[in-house]
Amino acid sequence: MTNYMNYIKNIINTEIEMDKDSIEKLVKIAYYMGREEAAREVSDKYNDHIAEQKQRASECRYHNMAAEIVGDEDYIYSSDYAGDFTNTFAYDEIKKEF
Repeated sequence: MTNYMNYIKNIINTEIEMDKDSIEKLVKIAYYMGREEAAREVSDKYNDHIAEQKQRASECRYHNMAAEIVGDEDYIYSSDYAGDFTNTFAYDEIKKEF
């Protein structure tokens, strides 16, 4: 006997036929849509946070030292941000009802 979490993880970690309609395809698309949305949310919040830190650093009396502490990084890179999986598969027409 298995539970939902293990069943979903199994689907995510298994190569499935993405050209055919199936529950497995539906689960995999939903999983990656969630990942990509979460990556965008976290990255956007991080970018805003860094911009605020840099603004505060520029207003400090010792702004050069504060800017060095904040650093040069402006963003976190995540390949999920682009939404490639969603763009590739999420708009497929469903040909069969589940």
